[in-house]
Amino acid sequence: MKEQLRAALPHRDAPFFRVLHIIVAVLVLLQIINANFIESEALGDQNLTGYITAFHVISGLALIILGIVMLFWMLTQRGFRYYFAWLTLDFRGIKQDLKTLTLPRLPDAHAGGIAATIQGLGVLALLAVALCGGLWFALNITPGVSSSLAEDVLDTHEFLTLFIETYFWAHGAMGLLHILLTYREKRKRPLSS
Repeated sequence: MKEQLRAALPHRDAPFFRVLHIIVAVLVLLQIINANFIESEALGDQNLTGYITAFHVISGLALIILGIVMLFWMLTQRGFRYYFAWLTLDFRGIKQDLKTLTLPRLPDAHAGGIAATIQGLGVLALLAVALCGGLWFALNITPGVSSSLAEDVLDTHEFLTLFIETYFWAHGAMGLLHILLTYREKRKRPLSS
């Protein structure tokens, strides 16, 4: 059973990406949770709120690096059009997947399809939130920078978290559904097939 469940996990053909994906997901989850316990004024304080805020900043900066690594890996492995075909107004993959969903069946991941588009949008959302948070941090620690500018950037960062949180929960739910359906399908067939 353990082997069948492992085989149902995505990115079996790319162990580096699978591990990177899991690390990013865990860090994003921790960011979502600890965001409720941070205060921008607590940065540098020697108390629980200060430590949680510092962890939020450090893991956020790590997510900038991991997000760039993830985007670079995605683009070098599969190319721009795989994840961002919609930017060239090519919606054939999405149309094909919508037709497949009416069967009812889950579509396979492919260039320009729903799964690839969602993956691309998710990495863009991750980078937007993390880079905006990093910019706030840089402005916050730089002497002479307008505090209203830093506050505006922080407000933008907080607004953008809506997108990554929505993506995180929706992508996670779809991922779990895909794993469960794949696991169920593999249970019907022998593992060797």
